[in-house]
Amino acid sequence: MPAQHPAPEQRTQDVLAEIWCDILEVPRVGPQDNFFDLGGHSVLLHMVRGQVAERLGADVPLVDLFSYPTIGSLARHLDGRTDADPRAGRRAPAARAAGRSRLGARRALGGQETTGGPDA
Repeated sequence: MPAQHPAPEQRTQDVLAEIWCDILEVPRVGPQDNFFDLGGHSVLLHMVRGQVAERLGADVPLVDLFSYPTIGSLARHLDGRTDADPRAGRRAPAARAAGRSRLGARRALGGQETTGGPDA
């Protein structure tokens, strides 16, 4: 029986989830979690871009990372599915601020310091 390999989109989602967990310092993320709601910001997005290039071999324009802020939408986009809606997963600025606040609280509970700054 041949070895089972995940579908390309699932593999892309898995790699993106690993990247986001590493960069955002969270234990797990789901396909509909919004990068910015989890505490992400533009500086971290540059780090994501570098990891995507290294691990998936995709040179993703930064604007695409802003346009596809969920793992699911970004994976569909990277895998060439045209049904990816760039508006899917976008949140209001207040929701992003609340996400950053929750991220800071989780890090504080875990004994990690936040770096501060304008987006922290």
